[in-house]
Amino acid sequence: MRNNFCSKIQALFTATPYSIDRLSESIIYAYDCKQSQCTFFTTSADFHDKALKIINNNNNEIVHICVDGGLIEYGLEDYVGDGIVRGRCDCIIFDDNKLLLVEFKMDVDSLTKDKTLWKSFSHAMNQIKDFYLFLKENFLQSGDDLQTFYTSSNIIPVICMKNTPNIHPKRNAQRNNEKEKFRLSTNLKIQSFCEYNF
Repeated sequence: MRNNFCSKIQALFTATPYSIDRLSESIIYAYDCKQSQCTFFTTSADFHDKALKIINNNNNEIVHICVDGGLIEYGLEDYVGDGIVRGRCDCIIFDDNKLLLVEFKMDVDSLTKDKTLWKSFSHAMNQIKDFYLFLKENFLQSGDDLQTFYTSSNIIPVICMKNTPNIHPKRNAQRNNEKEKFRLSTNLKIQSFCEYNF
């Protein structure tokens, strides 16, 4: 599955050069390097405090492709060329069963006000949503359905954020409404974590 999906991505994205990282170690880290303006996949724990830690107990091959600074030119907002500004997540990580759409917000300080944390969280949701809908449309235009590779329950939109805003269902109706709008437009449930077990 991962190889077929990877081949499809390579056929769809030909405008910019990018690397495809494949690792099968038991502990893997994905992190967003601001200096090089792209994400990396590594077994080194040097950046563990700013990384998504992936636990891979079965040592299956897991694939990483940088999106912002890889598949799409870094910071390019009109990447479709239709004059519409769109967000894009930082990277995609996948194996035969799961596809993660990852947006990093690790640079948000722990002393940041809750309202600002929510602003970062909300922005990350839009980044993921825009890229997911773009990817889904591109698959359809090329005669395929993204759902033939990964069902909605196996596509996981992830905001990698150590300090998350308060999203209490009774106290933050507006925030939960925004999360619900995300779910309705993508058929996916937004999640926030810094460690994932494949």
